[in-house]
Amino acid sequence: MIHIKLDPTNPGQFFACCGLLELADRIWPGTKGWFEKNTFCLLTTKDAADASAIGILGQLADCVLTNTMTTQQVVRLGELSAMKGHAREKTSDLDEEKKLLEKLRREGPILLHAPFHLRLDWFQDDSAGGSRFKTWAGQQSVLDIASSMKKAIEAPDWRTRAPDEWLSNTVRGCGLPFNFDSHLGGQGSALDIGFSFDPLAASATTRIESTARPCLELLAFIGLQRFRPRQLMNDNRYVYCTWNQPLPPELAAPAACGVFSLAGGPLFEFRLLYRTKYLKSFLPAIPYFGGSDE
Repeated sequence: MIHIKLDPTNPGQFFACCGLLELADRIWPGTKGWFEKNTFCLLTTKDAADASAIGILGQLADCVLTNTMTTQQVVRLGELSAMKGHAREKTSDLDEEKKLLEKLRREGPILLHAPFHLRLDWFQDDSAGGSRFKTWAGQQSVLDIASSMKKAIEAPDWRTRAPDEWLSNTVRGCGLPFNFDSHLGGQGSALDIGFSFDPLAASATTRIESTARPCLELLAFIGLQRFRPRQLMNDNRYVYCTWNQPLPPELAAPAACGVFSLAGGPLFEFRLLYRTKYLKSFLPAIPYFGGSDE
């Protein structure tokens, strides 16, 4: 049995637990997960003798993370980027080719390679509503954000860190997070703080480094591929359920949005904070008891 401590009113921690279930089931098929108050539990199959929380995080840190660009496309983008602007202008369509490849690098689906073999493209899903939880702006690279969060958990101390600290451990200077962690508050926006960080970055004495919980951010990013909250009345209100019965990912996903009646558990409601038209953050959740406006 694996136990992970969480704050159920933090949507990022909830979806991070969903991500853990997704990864554990891909390593040890048949794994089931459920919530017990402030704890997320994972029960692996009998033949998974090596199952441990450290095993999941270690394999996530060791796996290769890329996007869907081919090797040829990556090489070509490097060639075009190395060229001077005036050199590209001499040949028709080179600038356009470079822009298309840069867009693919920024926005392409993310791949977690062996042992997970998982494609993450929920942020491109307009038809089923997954894209509404895309918290980063169009000019930000999802590959860069995911890679930065993963690089942070590759540090040796994560291999010995207690699982109860995974979702709460904060790292300084690990790059811009996804903002799934509702504890981040206003640190990600100059408008929230009242001044811009950029002019202070030139000097080590004035530089302000952002902080993030990389394990939470990366696991929540993974969890949102299958697990989504339920939207209330087409409003900026979303509900998730900390289901209390051992379930595999296929059944846990409908239980997470509160539509699987056989899996009980407390319901929580949260909203998205719109920092700008494109930049968003997850706000803390409150208990949800239903009502006429559901």
